[in-house]
Amino acid sequence: MPSKIPAIISVILTIVILLIVALLSVFTQMIALNGVSESQGMTAMGISLACQGVGLILVGIFAGWITNLLITKYNWNKVLSVIVPVILGILFGGTISFLSTIISIPLAGIR
Repeated sequence: MPSKIPAIISVILTIVILLIVALLSVFTQMIALNGVSESQGMTAMGISLACQGVGLILVGIFAGWITNLLITKYNWNKVLSVIVPVILGILFGGTISFLSTIISIPLAGIR
């Protein structure tokens, strides 16, 4: 039976770091949307935050699952099996954050 503590640590670290990335993404999007009407800007930010929220949940689940997989199936060290999924989760989450910002602007009707 796998220890759940490394998976929990992996999930918490990934989610906390991705929340910081999402916060920075929102500030960047606020700067990028300067001069746009308020309703279009709020729509774009809402779409972006919704995409980032879904991505955050999925990446957190992925980090915990990969941690358990690396410990049980491949007999990795617990510290290494926490670090690798956190790094992968940050890369996936950062990519989702960037893409959600890019996709939300045209969906809000901003040209």
